[in-house]
Amino acid sequence: MFGKLLKRSKSTGSRKPDFQQGLAAFEAEDYAGAVANWMPLADRGDAEAQYRMGQLYARGHGVVRDFGDAAHWFRKAADQGHREAQFSLALCYANGEGAPQDSALPVRWYKTVAKANPAAAEANLALLYPNGLGITPDIAQALHWYRLSAEAGHAEAQHHMGLLHAFGQGVPQDHAAAADWYRRSAEQGYAVAQHALASLYANGQGVERDIGQALVWYERAAAQGFVNSQLALAIIYEHGTGVEAEPARAAEFYRQAAEQGHPVAQVNLGLLHARGHGVPKDYRETLKWCRLSAEQGNVNAQFNLGLIHSNGLAGAPDHAEAAVWYRKAAMQGNVGAQVNLGLMLAHGWGGRPELVEGVDWLRKAAAQGHVGAMTNLGALYASREGKAYNPIQAYVWTIMAAAATQPGPERDGLEAKAHALGVELTSEDRHKAQVIMEEWKKNPKLVATA
Repeated sequence: MFGKLLKRSKSTGSRKPDFQQGLAAFEAEDYAGAVANWMPLADRGDAEAQYRMGQLYARGHGVVRDFGDAAHWFRKAADQGHREAQFSLALCYANGEGAPQDSALPVRWYKTVAKANPAAAEANLALLYPNGLGITPDIAQALHWYRLSAEAGHAEAQHHMGLLHAFGQGVPQDHAAAADWYRRSAEQGYAVAQHALASLYANGQGVERDIGQALVWYERAAAQGFVNSQLALAIIYEHGTGVEAEPARAAEFYRQAAEQGHPVAQVNLGLLHARGHGVPKDYRETLKWCRLSAEQGNVNAQFNLGLIHSNGLAGAPDHAEAAVWYRKAAMQGNVGAQVNLGLMLAHGWGGRPELVEGVDWLRKAAAQGHVGAMTNLGALYASREGKAYNPIQAYVWTIMAAAATQPGPERDGLEAKAHALGVELTSEDRHKAQVIMEEWKKNPKLVATA
């Protein structure tokens, strides 16, 4: 296309274009040489060359990246029955590949010029981008091209047809049809489809629930290294879902997924080591796997690292390190971490007390309904020796802790404490407490940050 091809490779000279020479140039990362060989063939109607040009435009190899041109060449090849091109074109329509954004340079340029000379802007845009800047999402077109490619036996297209039916995109939701498409793809060895089909069997969607069949397909995908299937098998064997629990087998599948970097598998493997469940009990292994998971942002792993360091399970207690991980988990909303961090800060465990911040974290946990947080807030506010002493707040939090506790001795004890605290309040103070509790019922999170 005029003005859009990059510098011509010197290696091609003026030789007759040849597909294999273009392929050799492509594999040698001489993309300009690939373009010089494939573009003339594509112009003459060679479907494979057209498909390859579509790939080059989609990736920006040897040409300026342009999804409009990519789709142009994919369509030419797809119209000739090229199933890879049909699948690629379907992806373009499904994802809206290259659909122009307001911040894109050509769009900003066009808007600027159009203000002064709309006709010139349109003409120049058409000259530079005759096939458009990209493709807007069109699920009907995506479905059309996916179906053609899938019916021609393309495994990924078959999987995508399964996805469309499973989620009701462009077609009515139909898990039975999804299972049929997944099966076609799975039988060709496509691991993603094998996992999807296994999940349908595990949940009884579109097929009769059959854990045996689920295991067959999960294991086929897992054998190819598909990490989600390895994790699914680990969970099934750990908890004995439809099969007899096999902790050692669960640990092996967790390890396979963990070694691929899956954060859930990493923390779960670490917790197996903490319990000695299917593997030797070893908190050093727990620490190792939880840290790998926590560094990826897994909140459960972050919380467990806090526990390990605060309790000295894999060495000497380290409250400062525990606080680091509790804080990370607390900021993600983990209520246990919020309570533990709040208590550490309020009591100064491992450092000087940070009462205000400690109380704030306890309030955040209480806003999530954590009875322990409410009980500890009541105790902090009730202590006459502490800097947080506030008899009204002590009464409020003790009453709310009692109300959130199941009937029994614990609740009876909290109600007795609340009664004792209430006796010491004036009628005006009890009224203030009632107002606070009413506000709490309306919006716990708002009151928690007040």
